[in-house]
Amino acid sequence: MAKENSVIDWEKYGVLLRAARLGNGYSRGLALCKDVEEKTGMRISERTIYALEDASRAPSADIFLALQQVLPELRDPEYMKPVFRRNDIDVMLVTL
Repeated sequence: MAKENSVIDWEKYGVLLRAARLGNGYSRGLALCKDVEEKTGMRISERTIYALEDASRAPSADIFLALQQVLPELRDPEYMKPVFRRNDIDVMLVTL
């Protein structure tokens, strides 16, 4: 189970991650993994994608950021708003 003492509700994140994956045409997690590696150089297993989606684990910061590079919804503050446990959290989104 993903950690509960967190700013982010990982169960809600998993739901949004799955919706973003499917909405971007990734019917299988493996295709997403390949695109993440191609775009960022980071390897993520298909098992990891599904574990994040069912909230059995929380992503590392690297995985969190890598997924944002391929799934644009995960960079959208309005899309991500439901995952934060409090409404007064400031989120920094930058482009380098």
